[in-house]
Amino acid sequence: MSFWQDVTPQAVADAKDGFSQFEIGENVAFIQQVNPTTSKSGKIMLDIIFKKMDGAEIHHYIVDDEYKMQKLKQLYVSFDIPFGNQEIDTIWKNKKGIVVCKEGNEYKGKRYPKVSFLRPLIASDKANQKTESQPNTFADDIPF
Repeated sequence: MSFWQDVTPQAVADAKDGFSQFEIGENVAFIQQVNPTTSKSGKIMLDIIFKKMDGAEIHHYIVDDEYKMQKLKQLYVSFDIPFGNQEIDTIWKNKKGIVVCKEGNEYKGKRYPKVSFLRPLIASDKANQKTESQPNTFADDIPF
């Protein structure tokens, strides 16, 4: 059996892209990973990786500067993490919230989204949230 056995121009053209990204605007996401690291300028920071159900990932950075507490509070509130909690591998992981993105800088002729701010899931977000294993079962029972 050859590696190239089933590779045809049509098979390649019909293949899924395998690339998805966060959209400009609101994205329901969960915390996939948090990495303590150092910024290019040498400041301590957290590199938070948010992930959507379709596999898209985006990084958000909280740098040890004058905005650190404000950004931590936004993260804690938006992802329902108890204030001051530092258990990034247990408590933080897989928490859901909304990542609001805006247009980022251009890279190789394309503009990619970047995190603008975070906000919590509200009841309407939870009701409208769809996952791959949860089909839309909306029933229109409005009497008019």
